[in-house]
Amino acid sequence: METNQNTEVIYPITIGDLQNDAMKRIGRKLTDDELYTAGKCVESGLSFVMDTTLKAAIEGAIGKNL
Repeated sequence: METNQNTEVIYPITIGDLQNDAMKRIGRKLTDDELYTAGKCVESGLSFVMDTTLKAAIEGAIGKNL
């Protein structure tokens, strides 16, 4: 596998994504403090489900349950 493929991002979540969702949900953009907290929550949530997500993705890709 090439080095570029090893560093390619599969699913990014940007500050803009958070701010757009905040606008939809609460009708305003997040403050810097709120944005920091929201970013930490996203990181925590993704870390929590990362193992399960990666396992399911690999199993789906090879077409069987391990």
